[in-house]
Amino acid sequence: MKWKLFMRKMSVSAPRVTVRSAMPNWLRALLGFVVLAAAAAAGVATYEYGRQFAGPDRRDLQADIERLNFRVRELTAERDRFAALAAAHDSQLKVERAAQEQLLKQAADLETEASRLREDLAFFESLLPAAAGAPKGTGVVIRSFRVQPADDAANVMRYRLLVQQQGKPERDFVGGVQLTVSFLQGGRPFTLTVPAPNAPDDPALGLSFRHYQRVEGRFTLPAGAVARSVQVRIVANGEVRIQQAFTL
Repeated sequence: MKWKLFMRKMSVSAPRVTVRSAMPNWLRALLGFVVLAAAAAAGVATYEYGRQFAGPDRRDLQADIERLNFRVRELTAERDRFAALAAAHDSQLKVERAAQEQLLKQAADLETEASRLREDLAFFESLLPAAAGAPKGTGVVIRSFRVQPADDAANVMRYRLLVQQQGKPERDFVGGVQLTVSFLQGGRPFTLTVPAPNAPDDPALGLSFRHYQRVEGRFTLPAGAVARSVQVRIVANGEVRIQQAFTL
């Protein structure tokens, strides 16, 4: 009988038995949460421990970042300083160029003024008393005459003339200046009269002085013309008082 009962229990037809746990579900969930929390803490601890030995710490990284930011600020300040110096040097260079141009202009003006002063000196020297026995000159003379190209226009010539009455004149000299310009154009000679024949009187060429008078003016040559000489005539009452040719 015992053997039959044992075999019956081991056979398929034996009755089923269900084993139920005595642990509640909330306790089971709490234990699971504790296990997961412990696993996460272990992972974090393992990561921090490994980072200390295998890589830089966050504090070191933060220090490196601060150091790099400080270096960037230094380089930016240095760049701004060099940019300011470059701008200052550029401004100084512009000022020096402007000053140089001004000096060149002043030098040209001084050269012109020196030429006028030399003419005045020659005139005043002529007013000095003549030596004993020297002949005393009278009348109108041409002290100086100069012609040069104008700087602001092509084919334009600028002239300066200094006329003087010698001796001790008692009255003003009234007259005018006439110029005859000889020039070459295309290999052929031509002449230009200033003022032109039958042209109205040019006030700039009029003379009215007691001791001396400076005359300045311009005349225009044809295109491609090259001036060779100028003949200057001083006229009064339709008569030529003096004439002189100047080779250019």
